[in-house]
This record gives sequence, structure tokens and C-alpha cells, in this order.
Amino acid sequence: MPKKYNKRAVERLRRRMREDADTPPMNRKNKPMSNLERMVADMLDDLKIEWEREKPLKYMRGHFRYYDFHLIEHGVLIEVDGAYWHGEREDKKPSYVTMMAKKNDAVKAWLAKNNGYTLIRIKEKELTGDYNMVKENISRYAGKK
Repeated sequence: MPKKYNKRAVERLRRRMREDADTPPMNRKNKPMSNLERMVADMLDDLKIEWEREKPLKYMRGHFRYYDFHLIEHGVLIEVDGAYWHGEREDKKPSYVTMMAKKNDAVKAWLAKNNGYTLIRIKEKELTGDYNMVKENISRYAGKK
């Protein structure tokens, strides 16, 4: 005899799935920082700006986009773009990975703007080449000058 359809059990499952779709995963803040992210974190600490890591913004049902840093009191999100993933290397042609990273960057810029945040992108070349300029730029957005 086939099993009977349990309407209440199915509705409970659907409700739980809807609730889970609105809740971002909790483990992102525990992932280790890259060297570039560590440099920015130290810079924010030097500027005495309160920040949090891996800020989630809801993208689509059950999907989130995460930003490297969120300046809590200023409504600013910071993304640190490494040269390897963002196609800044001169020795390689654009690959599928770098093209997808650029698409993801465009989605993140759109999402931040729609949620009322200002997005700052820091490229690896800028961070390692002109650290003080990046620091001044962040302090200007945070209103620290």
C-alpha cells in the first residue's frame, strides 16, 4: 500500500525551507583572512573604525553575496580584489574564472547600491603600492579627516 500524503508535514518542511532561505550561513566570519584582508583590517584598526567581516546581503531567495568588510557606523562596504582572481596579472589572458569574478563584482556593486551602501574596491596593486593613499581614501569615506 502506498504511503499517504501528509499535508501538514509537507507544509512544515516548506515553512522551514523558507525560513532557512532568509538566514545566511553563520560560518563565513570564521574563515581565515588573506594577507590583503589582514592589511586592510590592520588599517581599519589604526584608523579606529569599527568594522565587521563577511557582511552578507541577500541577493536572491536563499542566496547571499558577502563583502569583505563593513564599516558599521558609516554604511560603507569594502571589497579587497586580489590580482589572481580579478584578472590583474599581465602574464595571462582573461580566463573563465576572471570573467566570472568580474560578473560577481558587478552584481555586488549593484546589490550594495540598492541596499544603500557605498562600496569601496581596493585592488591589490593599490594596497601594496600606495598604502597611504588607500588609508586616506578609507578615512575620507568614514569621515575621519
